Amino acid sequence: MAGKLLRDVLEPRSNSLNAVRLLFATAVIVSHAWAVGEFGVEPSAGGTTAGVWAVLGFFGISGFLITRSRLSGQTSFRYYRARFLRIFPGFIVCIAVVGFVFAPLSILLDHEGSWSFGSALQYVASNAALYPPHFSQKGVAGTLEHVAYPIMWNGSLWTLFWEAACYMAVGVAASILPRKALPPAALVLFVACTALRLLCDADAISVPMQATRVLSLIIAFTAGATLFLYQDHIRVSFLAVAGALAVLAISIPLGMVQSLGSLPFVYLVMVAGCLLPLTRIGSKYDISYGMYIYAWPVQQFVMLTLGASASLPMVIVLSVLCTVPLAFLSFVLVERPAQAWGKGLTEKPARPTPEPSIL
Repeated sequence: MAGKLLRDVLEPRSNSLNAVRLLFATAVIVSHAWAVGEFGVEPSAGGTTAGVWAVLGFFGISGFLITRSRLSGQTSFRYYRARFLRIFPGFIVCIAVVGFVFAPLSILLDHEGSWSFGSALQYVASNAALYPPHFSQKGVAGTLEHVAYPIMWNGSLWTLFWEAACYMAVGVAASILPRKALPPAALVLFVACTALRLLCDADAISVPMQATRVLSLIIAFTAGATLFLYQDHIRVSFLAVAGALAVLAISIPLGMVQSLGSLPFVYLVMVAGCLLPLTRIGSKYDISYGMYIYAWPVQQFVMLTLGASASLPMVIVLSVLCTVPLAFLSFVLVERPAQAWGKGLTEKPARPTPEPSIL
């Protein structure tokens, strides 16, 4: 495959992107264990933790696949419906499970806590728009008040709002711009966002931390979109991979992974999805999205159960083992039926093309 164009290397229905996303979902669990368990400073590379690397990878894959989906010839309505059904049903069930199952059960372990139906309902209603900034509610009153990371029932879901915003942006851009204008438009947006983040990294400008986090997600997404739009000109070769690794290696000690290192990282992620012999993983049961949305509440429950006896390895292992069944149920009972309904019962079943999970 050395020297082939990216468009010729990535098979739409036979690649390892599901396996890569499952690896990223597991990396998020490992990363969050430090915060949830208060186990000290989490190791990082260039100031970027494993969880952040994983989320950037999620967004990069989404940028590539979402852009491909929007330009596949389907109508705008089918595009938006597919995106909605991919992300929202699993999400709304998750926050309902947290509010009305996890939260009241936590009182059995934390006898000083309390739970009310009204607060749980408010938690679901406030977060129903994919954890909207400034309006979302972090927890259910009276619960999780005596853990290392109090109050917050699901610290991972804030990225979903921005994932959906990127979906909308791609949909709108493809509707109002000529097809030939999309590649340069994506490239200009990527360069502009990267330059802005570089200025932030160099302390040339000062912006709120949350804004820089969101900017990093947009950069990763537009990097994926740009790779798709220029896939006829981008090669998968030893020289290209070595160059991407070199730029990434330079960005780490400079602390510029989320700016300078974003494009090479997303390129390497896509190459891994092309070349790794892991096509069977997640081809039938893609649980990466469920792993992402259920992991944090599971970790909080693990901390409530273990208390002072908790150790980092124990929290990581138990969190993964307990999250997998929930992720499987989410896919089988919620996500897959929602997507099947959207595609129509008359369509012939086929091996699904990997869809963005995220974030």
